[in-house]
Amino acid sequence: MTAAGPAPEFRCGFAALVGRPNVGKSTLLNALVGEKLSIVTPRPQTTRHRILGVCTLPGAQIAFVDTPGLHEKASRALNRAMNRTAAAALADADLAVLVVEALQWTREDELTLKRIVRTARPAIAAANKIDRVRPRARLLPYLAELGARHDFLAIVPLSALKADNVGDLRDTIAAHLPRSPALYPPEELTDRGLAFRIAEMIREKLTLE
Repeated sequence: MTAAGPAPEFRCGFAALVGRPNVGKSTLLNALVGEKLSIVTPRPQTTRHRILGVCTLPGAQIAFVDTPGLHEKASRALNRAMNRTAAAALADADLAVLVVEALQWTREDELTLKRIVRTARPAIAAANKIDRVRPRARLLPYLAELGARHDFLAIVPLSALKADNVGDLRDTIAAHLPRSPALYPPEELTDRGLAFRIAEMIREKLTLE
């Protein structure tokens, strides 16, 4: 018999999901955690608060932070407040996940990337909504251009809506977190209480009416 090698060290940390409005960050958070924690509507600015979603894996625990979309023109007080919330979550995270829409790159995407660069946080790019891209070969030049914009740890094409490649993104994030014990009990999915979640579900229904 051969002696077993040392057990791999547990990894744990915070991953901020950042991006412009309506790229699918909330849908992605729900898919990553496997539970509906963040409300989703077709309207921009649905996410107004920092939402924490916890995913515990056999060798890692990821605390995902869903942030409001970053706005280029934050003229309204609400937009300015949401920008501050997103920037603070990014500054506190161990790594950033830049969520973009596949085949698109806007000035607000560029703004978000510049904020990541300023914080010096390592970043992974998630090219979302690939279910809308036909044929899939159209993704290849876009992903190459995305890689040329920044030294990302990885670029993961996915569809949050269809849960396509979401597991790959989850595993990639876990592999780049610092070695650390778990911060939350394994059964805990969010730091938000029941009252907050009920209020958010009501707001979602009112928004969709």
